[in-house]
Amino acid sequence: METEANPKNNKVLNRQPKTSNWALLGNIDPYVFIISALLAVGFLLWGVVDSEGLSHVSNTILDYIIQQWGWLFIVGILFFLLFCLYLAFSRYGDIKLGGQDTLPEYSTFSWFAMLFGCGMGVGLVFWSIAEPINHFLNPPAYVNALSPSQSAEWSLAISFFHWGLSAWASFVLIGLAMGVIIFRNKMPMLLSSCFYPLLGDRIYGPLGKLIDIITLWASLFGMTTTIGLGTKQLAAGITYNYGIPQGIPLLLGILAIVIICYLISACTPNLKGIKIGSDLSLIATGGLLLFVFLFGPTKFIMDMFVNSMGVYIQNFFSMSLWTDPVEQSGWLGSWTIFYWAWWIAWAPFVGMFIAKISKGRTIKEFVLGALIAPTLLDMIFFGIFGGTSLHFELNQGSQGILANAISVDISSAVFVLFEQFPFRDITSIILIFVIFTFFVVSADSCTIVLGMLSSGGNENPRIPLKLFWGIAMGAAAGLLLMLGDGGLDALQMASILGGFPFLFIMFAICYSIIKSLKREKSTNLVGIRERN
Repeated sequence: METEANPKNNKVLNRQPKTSNWALLGNIDPYVFIISALLAVGFLLWGVVDSEGLSHVSNTILDYIIQQWGWLFIVGILFFLLFCLYLAFSRYGDIKLGGQDTLPEYSTFSWFAMLFGCGMGVGLVFWSIAEPINHFLNPPAYVNALSPSQSAEWSLAISFFHWGLSAWASFVLIGLAMGVIIFRNKMPMLLSSCFYPLLGDRIYGPLGKLIDIITLWASLFGMTTTIGLGTKQLAAGITYNYGIPQGIPLLLGILAIVIICYLISACTPNLKGIKIGSDLSLIATGGLLLFVFLFGPTKFIMDMFVNSMGVYIQNFFSMSLWTDPVEQSGWLGSWTIFYWAWWIAWAPFVGMFIAKISKGRTIKEFVLGALIAPTLLDMIFFGIFGGTSLHFELNQGSQGILANAISVDISSAVFVLFEQFPFRDITSIILIFVIFTFFVVSADSCTIVLGMLSSGGNENPRIPLKLFWGIAMGAAAGLLLMLGDGGLDALQMASILGGFPFLFIMFAICYSIIKSLKREKSTNLVGIRERN
């Protein structure tokens, strides 16, 4: 018979998964650790031996998922957003992530900085210029018939849509499950624990292990891809600004420095390294944004931002539910569905981390803070960088500068943009610093989460275990960088494919959260009546 979670039964809720003590690595969940490690090694060996075959298989499966199940990604992301907003403004909104007496561990500024840095920081730098330009030059069907000026306005709105509320909803949902089910009931920090209201003690068996293995696998390869792309962008910046030729030596040299930095940060106590890195990167990013805003086409940026915000808000639901049923141009699979699958694949890692840094905040505070604050920062980022790039593309005197750069090397687009401004020597250093710190913060937080997942949910995994996963991520990225673009593309496909099973898991998590909250409220009411 299924055993349901009971807030009064701490003996049941405090049960820990079986672990084995592995010398330096500490307590390890052997099934999760060994199977995840073997899958990772097997996948990488496949990529080394037959990268074309791996890419072909991955793309075939991905095409099937997009064509047959794309509509479910569209519906799912919108549902997750509405579900999170419902909880924030419902009778459950005053419940805290953690005990009711728990206080927030981090200041609001540091909290916002870590939310932003671990979630999308390095990706924003990579896509903030390339995506609006791509949407302007190759718009979706619902924009295709419009004039070039209208296409430019829509291109920024579509970028807002892909990086805004919908994207953060998947992260917030996992964070809610962690905070409501795990923190309040003192359960292991594992995604499988979120299913206790539905599965009872079966989460400690094969089904729970499978959930945690999928979580670890998706998180590992999702971050490995980011490490590879971030390394390429740093190399492009160094080559573009300082003339050092690109090649394997430069890429591996940068990768080695990055690995050392995020390992040092991951091994500092109490997330101190992540906090410092996030604060510094947010301050530096703010400086760059202010610089471009003041020295760039300020009025155009403001006009474009306000107008695109209006287009985004006015057409939010039509963009959210557009499935391209008639033309079937393939644009949706290349962009919106691709992004939704990517965010879902990242949701376990980012969701677990933002839950960990959000203890003591109410559901309402967490949902609104983790949805609205990062979304506004993302929009400001795209509004200034993307708006400026569109201005250059529309301006007759500089038309095509960024489009040409993107066609040659997407990684260099942001550096080409800053070349159009004064003080290039200074801004290039700050820009490289921003990319580097965002990069390190993301890899740092993922290293900690991988350690938690493979140690039975230990919130403070042993340093050697974090070193193991951190080095594994870096080694995987290094191997794929040596394979070239084909290896990174195959890995990116794999991480997106990991998002498909998570889509169903996230629907189930919604029900599990509601079941847990209802029990929480009913238990509180009984306690109040007993005291009265």
